Amino acid sequence: MEDFPLSKRLELHALWLKSKGAEGACLDVMGQSFRGIHTHDADLTGACLADVDLRRAEMINTNFIGSDLRGADLRGAHLEGSDFSAASLKGVRFRGAKLNKANLQYAELAFADLRDTTLAEANLIEADLMCAKLRGVDMSNASLRGAYLCGADLRGAILTGTDFSYASLLGASLKGAKIDRNTNFSNADASSEDFRDVDSTILKMENLPASLSVE
Repeated sequence: MEDFPLSKRLELHALWLKSKGAEGACLDVMGQSFRGIHTHDADLTGACLADVDLRRAEMINTNFIGSDLRGADLRGAHLEGSDFSAASLKGVRFRGAKLNKANLQYAELAFADLRDTTLAEANLIEADLMCAKLRGVDMSNASLRGAYLCGADLRGAILTGTDFSYASLLGASLKGAKIDRNTNFSNADASSEDFRDVDSTILKMENLPASLSVE
């Protein structure tokens, strides 16, 4: 199977999915390099992609549902609109990747390096981003409702229109982050100290975290 070209292995994976495992073969390319490949709208549900090198790959609207991507290198990849729900993402490197409108709901991205990524309009609801490196990230209009961002580095991030309602932001660094009146921190778990470098006067009253709205 390893001697087959990737296109053939993708065909076999599609057959495996369609037949619910009766035919074809689940894609397993663990540790292999496909740097710079171009494949749009692929369905890689349940595939084994652990430690794969996908740097600068163009995989727009790819379905990674339930895939094993532990340790994969996706730096600089184009992944706009891709679905990573229920995928294993421990140790994934996303730095500089394009993830606009991607689905990363419930993603486990603690300590992940997401510096300089674009996550505009992405779904990061209840994602675990504890101590994640998010410096310079573009999260404009993204949803991080209920996300865990304790200790995350959001310095210089673009957070215009971003929804942080009910998120945990204790110990997060927001220095130099760009917010606007539509950035929503309502019901977020954060202290006034966490907002010392943020001009909270920009925010609508209803978008303030409780720690500031009571002051």
